[in-house]
Amino acid sequence: MLILTLLALVGFVGVRGYLPPSLSVCHRDDPDLDRCVIAVVNKLRTNIASGDFGDGVMVPSLDPAYIDRLDVDDGANLHAVFKNLTVTGGKNFNVDKLSVNVPDKTLNMLITLHKLKLKGKYNMKMKISLLQIDGDGDATLDITDTKFLLKMHYLLNKQKDTGRTTMKFAPIDLKVKFAGDSKFHLTNLLRNQPRLNKAANEAINESPELILEKAKPAVQQFFSKAFTEIANGVMKEAEEEEAFPL
Repeated sequence: MLILTLLALVGFVGVRGYLPPSLSVCHRDDPDLDRCVIAVVNKLRTNIASGDFGDGVMVPSLDPAYIDRLDVDDGANLHAVFKNLTVTGGKNFNVDKLSVNVPDKTLNMLITLHKLKLKGKYNMKMKISLLQIDGDGDATLDITDTKFLLKMHYLLNKQKDTGRTTMKFAPIDLKVKFAGDSKFHLTNLLRNQPRLNKAANEAINESPELILEKAKPAVQQFFSKAFTEIANGVMKEAEEEEAFPL
């Protein structure tokens, strides 16, 4: 979502000087620039899902997204690893707030992902209520209203071989807030007591934040890296004058 907002703002122009057919331009002197950017982003949900912006402009897909591994550990009562996660629903987002500062080369945005589903494998040891969980199996998480706060800043990088001064994005500062409802479904939570699996899931879902809050640093790191790679991948040949037309 972040890279789409940036591209909508700047009117991406690569070395060949063209706009991908999916993008509209918001000029920096637009008196309502923020609203213009939001409107363009809302038109690009299909491109978000596929990563294809036309004319050969391809970025990694964000819906689905793939997370190899998330480690969750509170040092005492929770040790868990989630692997091979597929994340769907990323295209169902809303831009809540957006501010652009062209002179400072910054963009801040708050978005809400209304409904996400994560599916993969897990391994967990956790003490919750009277249960001592020791599980290994399939994992599903349904989560609503996940909020991402993104702060972005780019630098100028002069290429020695071409002499071009191109744009390079610093690692994106990304914060996550789990503001809605969450529900886990984990198979084989109690290896030797399968009949209690439902009760164990219910115990976890009474306080899913016990897992989610500990997973937050890994989630933030993953999406910060993903958005930064996408931004630099798409804009790597753009000079500032090309990317920010008047």
